[in-house]
Amino acid sequence: MMRFLPCYQVVESMRQGMKPEEAAKDAISRIARKFPDFVGAVVAVDKNGSHSGACHGWTFQYSVQNPDMDDVQVFTVLP
Repeated sequence: MMRFLPCYQVVESMRQGMKPEEAAKDAISRIARKFPDFVGAVVAVDKNGSHSGACHGWTFQYSVQNPDMDDVQVFTVLP
């Protein structure tokens, strides 16, 4: 997974105007095209706090909390 630099790809995609969801899915799909059996995930967060995740090969969960929230919120990302 590291040879594809998915975190770098997510940041560059968002810099070019993609939303976090699109950027995360794009980074994961680039890897999946070359290695359809790989298992991995990435989380994208933009400078405004918008977030999303994308995964391939498994169901992935991540947690978010910001100052406006009383408790942690868990998000489930399906492959």
